[in-house]
Amino acid sequence: MNARLTPSDIEADFWRELREIEAESMGWQPLEAGAWLHAGDAQAATVTVVGVPDLALSGQAVLLVAY
Repeated sequence: MNARLTPSDIEADFWRELREIEAESMGWQPLEAGAWLHAGDAQAATVTVVGVPDLALSGQAVLLVAY
């Protein structure tokens, strides 16, 4: 049985996919659905967790978690 997508489901999917494209285009590596890693500093002692990909974080180890 196929579930019908509502306009809000379609919009949510659009924004999720846009975030994925943004993250991957900045060099973020996908880990699993909704999570990417940017290892700008492989020797970093900490990993920053964020919800929006940002080029300003390129020199840090960052985990992006998007919903």
